[in-house]
Amino acid sequence: MLAGAFLTAPLAAQSLVVSADPARGEILAELGPLHLGAGSPSDVGEQGMSMAPALVGVLPVDGWLRGYRVELVDATGRLLPQAMIHHVNLIAPERRELFSDIMLRIGAAGAETDPVVLPRVFGYRVARGDSLLVVAMLHNPTGQALDGVRLRVRFEYVAADTRMRPVSVYPFYLDVTPPAGEHAYDLKPGRSEQSWEGRPAIDGRIIGVGGHLHRYAVALRFVDVTTGELLWEAKPETSASGDVVGMPRKIFYWQLGLPVHPDHVYRLTAVYDNPTGRTIADGAMGTLGGIVLPGDAAAWPRLDRGAPEYQKDVRVTYAMNDASMDMHDGLQDDRHLTMHDGMGQGTVPTGRTAESP
Repeated sequence: MLAGAFLTAPLAAQSLVVSADPARGEILAELGPLHLGAGSPSDVGEQGMSMAPALVGVLPVDGWLRGYRVELVDATGRLLPQAMIHHVNLIAPERRELFSDIMLRIGAAGAETDPVVLPRVFGYRVARGDSLLVVAMLHNPTGQALDGVRLRVRFEYVAADTRMRPVSVYPFYLDVTPPAGEHAYDLKPGRSEQSWEGRPAIDGRIIGVGGHLHRYAVALRFVDVTTGELLWEAKPETSASGDVVGMPRKIFYWQLGLPVHPDHVYRLTAVYDNPTGRTIADGAMGTLGGIVLPGDAAAWPRLDRGAPEYQKDVRVTYAMNDASMDMHDGLQDDRHLTMHDGMGQGTVPTGRTAESP
């Protein structure tokens, strides 16, 4: 269960507005207004966290996304500290992931995330009318409640009629817990490891990767279990208190990408060392995000809306909306229901999770 509270502005008053500025080559997605309850700098795990409702907007352009940055502003438009962003997930709800049947994560950000920009030759292809789902958890450590807060996601894009068309790539996402579900888990005292294993649906070459970890993290590892090869390991940049303030990224230029194959098993592992002597509820996460060049883009699996993983992913993603409606006298927001009409076909890769003491 998430330990955080829900943002207390009524769902009916909140929206996700998506607009484009062709002259700047920018798409702006703005979620709000939001109310952030007062938290404390001493909050641990998901104490004092606030969940924004999962809201859907529509992309207004044809072209390629080439990067993004996430920011939080107050009611006057003043930038708030990046540390108030616990995590933000950017989701394409009509497409599926490479390693599982969940909705496609096209981007993510946390307190430690710098702006993301793809290498110049690459882009993620989008079309006018594509849906964008934004999910966020925020933390206000100031001790004072904030009203009128807005979350902004700024995408860099190039239009479909550009002369120099980027090479189309897909984002992909892995977690150390099963793909569908809540991804924060209890952090045991001492050194511990949490892992998940799965197979990609198709062949491809990973162009670049980055990751997300929490306080007391030691490392994030990505391994080809079939060959035993360590593909990538990242050690977070941490503060004196153990907070993660930066995560390295890796672009695999010289290898022309890391090959991945559907007949191989891959494992993502988060390593922590908790010095507190006690279990921290929901204190750990471990995620990897990256871009992959498909061997055959036309073979990318279609979303299977009947898959149990997909259905659980939808339930968990929108559970915060249901809870918010319960808090606000039954106010209803059925915008997400339009995203799940019809049926598709997909491939269900195998996966399992493991935890080591």
